[in-house]
Amino acid sequence: MGEAKLENWTVGDRAEIEVTVDDALVASFTDYSGDRNPLHVDAAYAETTRFKRRVAHGMSYASLFSRLIGNDLPGSGALWLSQNFRFAKPAFIGDRLRLSVEVAAINATARTLELACRAVNQLGDEIMTGTGEVMLLEAEEPAHDAAAEDRQRVAIVTGGSRGIGAAIARRLAADGFAIAVTARSSLKEAEALCGEFDHAMAVSCDSADAVAMAGLADTVSQRFGPVDTVILNASDRDLYGAAADGDFTRFSRHFETQIAGPHALVSACLESMKAAGRGTVIGIGSTFALGAPPAGMAPYVVAKTALEAYIRCLAADYGPQGIRANLVAPSMTETALLSGVPDRTRKVAAAQNPMRRLAMPEDVAGAVAFLASDDASYVNGHVLTVSGGGVMT
Repeated sequence: MGEAKLENWTVGDRAEIEVTVDDALVASFTDYSGDRNPLHVDAAYAETTRFKRRVAHGMSYASLFSRLIGNDLPGSGALWLSQNFRFAKPAFIGDRLRLSVEVAAINATARTLELACRAVNQLGDEIMTGTGEVMLLEAEEPAHDAAAEDRQRVAIVTGGSRGIGAAIARRLAADGFAIAVTARSSLKEAEALCGEFDHAMAVSCDSADAVAMAGLADTVSQRFGPVDTVILNASDRDLYGAAADGDFTRFSRHFETQIAGPHALVSACLESMKAAGRGTVIGIGSTFALGAPPAGMAPYVVAKTALEAYIRCLAADYGPQGIRANLVAPSMTETALLSGVPDRTRKVAAAQNPMRRLAMPEDVAGAVAFLASDDASYVNGHVLTVSGGGVMT
């Protein structure tokens, strides 16, 4: 069977087959098409016509050009786009036909061949002519770095010194990642965390600082190699603010942390991800952004909602390059961010949850580890809720 590569063919190349128009061919075509015109299937009726014998369906043998196109010219992977036929003479039961296709024109841009088609009977009579257009669906090799499969995976976890970020760093390190953890005001805690792993580094970096975030990828790459996984975990600690109090300062800070900084970091990592043909971006969102939001947390909720939209856009824009983007949306989680939440509120939330507890940082880390793994290689643009059933979608 021919291989459908455009460079294999030139104008004038041809292929042919010989077929016999017998009862079996006519009967099978009749059954498949449902065309029971007596001219084709009833010898007594055909005797009353000027042909005095049965005439084969024109398409019974014309359809066999599909065999030529699919097997010989251009071969496997060919897609038949269009065809026209002109039948000059009938083919009768028992005729021996030579079907041929010849390359008449090549369109390299569209990856198509124009084919001249002919059917000639055993007497040398041309009984059918036509032209067809065929596209070559050549299998494309995925673009990737040949050494990428063997290279140690490298992850950046923003805001990773404690809580959810620290749990994610520990889980990814256990899964074999080299880890870079960023911290804005708790670098010592980040350094202590990284001391637990063989391949880890702590970096002082404010996730709201787009310039610092843009330079982070290079800093980490110089130490461990190209970054292939980015965990956007950092959040501003000031969660509270009214939806319309006239002061946009809190909104601005959250947008800088959730969108501006992450945009700069992801942008800086894209080229190496594209070169490797793989990459993973995982945002840490919130179930607060999925349903009716709590009162008094507008800056946080709006920014987390924007992060979700940003993740979806990354998934759509860069999925073709093998780069996946997903969001993990935990419900209320036992971290330092809950220090301002009254104890009674936390207990009520736990009691109302189907699992009768709040989320733990390790619950979130497990979801992140799955999305970062090859097991999630076809998961893209997804929001994975980690809520114990408190939010069901």
